[in-house]
Amino acid sequence: MGLITYAKWSSVAAMEGHWETNHEEGMPLYLFGLPDMQEEHTKYAIAIPNLGSLILTHSMDGTVTGLKDFAPEDRPNSTIVFWSFRIMVGLGMLMLLMAFASVWLRKTGKLYEQKWFHGFALIMTPSGFIALLAGWFTTEVGRQPWIVYGIMRTKDALSPVSAEQVGLTLIIFVVVYCIVFGVGIYYMLKLMHKGPKFIHSQASEIGGVGHFKTPMRPLSAINESLDEQDKGASS
Repeated sequence: MGLITYAKWSSVAAMEGHWETNHEEGMPLYLFGLPDMQEEHTKYAIAIPNLGSLILTHSMDGTVTGLKDFAPEDRPNSTIVFWSFRIMVGLGMLMLLMAFASVWLRKTGKLYEQKWFHGFALIMTPSGFIALLAGWFTTEVGRQPWIVYGIMRTKDALSPVSAEQVGLTLIIFVVVYCIVFGVGIYYMLKLMHKGPKFIHSQASEIGGVGHFKTPMRPLSAINESLDEQDKGASS
């Protein structure tokens, strides 16, 4: 096989926790397990027979190259990739479940009354960010030890910079992000403290949605007092 294909299949094998190349039967799809890089085996595996071959080769008994067929120095860390991929897929399935549940509750007129769904939606708030990070881990760890599949290794792509320069850059990034996110969180908390009630009250007094006063600059909304809003409404 070509170098790029070789590297790609090593990533797939690591992601699936697949060590032995299946020659006589289809490759199972491991749902869960504990890949052991030293023992070259996935412990406590829960698998669906032949489904791995069907997904990867579109054949129930298709052959998929196992990690043992790759040199140890060419193998990505199967433990990390195996679980990061499953976290990403698992959160994606939960997102779909939430979407279907919301459509069903909307159709039945119970979307705003079901507290279990509201709690589920609240828990799922960071799911997109976590799934994004898990997918990034799957990609970046899964392509190791290559920076470009089959062409350049990660060790050959290191920039000639000192640890002090890297540390300084990291500190600057952390400070900038803390400032940006800190200001954003402060603004959102002030909006939450003011609440949406004054908007509805102004709309009902002045003549419906679209007729109440809106600030010229959206970010100035939190600095306008309710008294000023009331004076503008009465005038």
